[in-house]
Amino acid sequence: MSPLSTLPLGPRTVVVAGDDAGPPPRVLAQDGGWPLLAEPTSGARTGDHALRCYRLLLDGELGRGIERVVVFGRPTLSRPVSRLLARADVEVLAAPGRGAWAERPFPIAGTVDRETRPAGRDDPEWFGAWVEADRSLGRQLDALLAAEAGLTPHEVAGAVGRAVPPGGLLYVGASSPIRDLDLMARGYAVGDRRKVIANRGLSGIDGVVSSAIGAALGRPHSTRSLALMGDVTFLHDAGGLVLGPGEPEPDLTIVVVNDDGGSIFSMLEQGAPEHVEQFERLFGTPHGVDLAQLCAATRTPHWRVGSVGELEHALASPNGGIEVVEAVVRRDNRRDLDERIRRLVP
Repeated sequence: MSPLSTLPLGPRTVVVAGDDAGPPPRVLAQDGGWPLLAEPTSGARTGDHALRCYRLLLDGELGRGIERVVVFGRPTLSRPVSRLLARADVEVLAAPGRGAWAERPFPIAGTVDRETRPAGRDDPEWFGAWVEADRSLGRQLDALLAAEAGLTPHEVAGAVGRAVPPGGLLYVGASSPIRDLDLMARGYAVGDRRKVIANRGLSGIDGVVSSAIGAALGRPHSTRSLALMGDVTFLHDAGGLVLGPGEPEPDLTIVVVNDDGGSIFSMLEQGAPEHVEQFERLFGTPHGVDLAQLCAATRTPHWRVGSVGELEHALASPNGGIEVVEAVVRRDNRRDLDERIRRLVP
C-alpha cells in the first residue's frame, strides 16, 4: 500500500501522535488546520495545535463528530484513543510503525509518511471548536483540582511538566503518572527540544529508577533531568538509588507521587463498588513505607511536600546529584475524582 502524498480536505480530521512520533504530525496538523492529539512521549506535543484535554473531549460531542484520523507513532496511552481507532465510521490512515513493534493493532484504510501533506488548510470552524472546548475544559479542570482538599496527583504531574526547561529531560513511570501528565501537560514551544520518555507495557513498573538514572547519564547535555513516578514503582526499584563506588551520578530530581498503594486500579474495573471488600489487599496494596527513612538509608536527599506551592519550591531548588521529592496525595478519592473530571465534558 503506497503512502498518500497529499491528503484531500473535507472529512473532519484529527491527527494522533503516539509514542516516538516526532515532529511530522505537528507539521501535518498545523498545515491542514487540524487538532493534534499528542501523547507526552510523542515528541509532537508542541505548537498551537496540540490539545491538552483531548482524551476527555474524545468521549464528547466533538469526538463523536470525527470522520478521519491520521496516526503517527505508537498510541498506547488511553482507551478513548483506542476506541476512536476501532470505530467503523472513522477512516484511519497511518504512518508505518518503526522498530520492533511495527505492526498496527488497528485496521487502517491507507498509509501516509513523514512527507505527506494536506491539499490545503481545512475549514477553520472544526479546529476552532476543538480549541475553544479544550481551553474551557482546561479551566474547569484546573478549578476542580484547586478546590480539592490537599494535593492531587494531577497537580503533581502538571507542576513537574512545567519544571522541565527547554533542552530538559523527563522520565515518567507507567500507570497513573504518565496518564496524569497527558491530561495536564500543555504544548511546549516548537524547537525547545524537551525529551519525554516513559515506561510502557506489561513490565512498565520494572527498573524505572535505574532507567531514569541511565537516561540522565546518557543525555549529559540536558539542561535539567527529572523523573516522575508512583510510590509502588519507586519501591519496586529503590535499589537503583545505590550506586557503586566510583560510578557516575547524574543531577536528577525524582518526584514520587505517594498515595500508599496502586491508585490506577481504582479507576479500572477492579475498583468498582462491588469489589470493595477485596480491593485493598489485591489491588490497592498499601505498603506504609517511610520514604524519608528509605532515602536516608541510601544517603539520598529527600523532600516531603503536601501542596502545589511546596512542590514548586522544591522543584525550583535542585541540590545537584540524585534527590527525591515525595509528593503526598490521597488515594481513597481517586475513583470519585476521575469520575468528576470525566463529567466535565458536555
